[in-house]
Amino acid sequence: MIKYYNKIILSLSEITDHPVLLIHGLTGCAFHCFQCFNYDELIANTPESHQTIGDVLTTIRQQEQLFDYIVFSGGEFLRASLDDLRHDLVAVRTISNKPIIIYTTGIELSKMKALHQEGLVDGFHVDMKLPYHLLNEDDADLIELTMGITITNLSLFDKLLDALEFTIAYDKGFSRIRSVRYPFLSESAFSENRTYIHQLNHRYGKNVPYDVNPFIYTETEKL
Repeated sequence: MIKYYNKIILSLSEITDHPVLLIHGLTGCAFHCFQCFNYDELIANTPESHQTIGDVLTTIRQQEQLFDYIVFSGGEFLRASLDDLRHDLVAVRTISNKPIIIYTTGIELSKMKALHQEGLVDGFHVDMKLPYHLLNEDDADLIELTMGITITNLSLFDKLLDALEFTIAYDKGFSRIRSVRYPFLSESAFSENRTYIHQLNHRYGKNVPYDVNPFIYTETEKL
């Protein structure tokens, strides 16, 4: 059973010109990205109280006319078991025809493929933390600073690149690739990402947007 954060948010800022119902799964995350504003509240200190899929369905019914998309986020929402993901997404499909989007790092590619093939997800918004295609072993410190992980090889990034390619190849008009403008990254990092995504779009005849979102300082950092 997937536990959900008590605060389901009707957001006007997640997707330009489209109100969304933003639902956070308490599913943890494999990364601890730089200054992640969800980490302390949703991952490191999982709330004792939570909502179930039944509660989520009630909110969807009550607010159905107020949003265009249903968005599942985390942490990493796709860390839940595939059976639990299927169960909850089927339940949502049963009561709503609004497009379902999942925010993800791309680390659970096999689940992305399964949910897409079963028609349970309409799009993925994939975080591209770094120019994965240019990384080498000498970038271990940068990877640890950005993503909070220690690597022994680069196999993870092959998987993340595969997830980006899959997302673009099978896009139905709801997917996006996005980065955060971390203060220690130069503009060239985002230029390289943009070029890479452009090349994938060209290869598959798609037009998946690439966005660079502003870095949000925590209140502590502001002080």
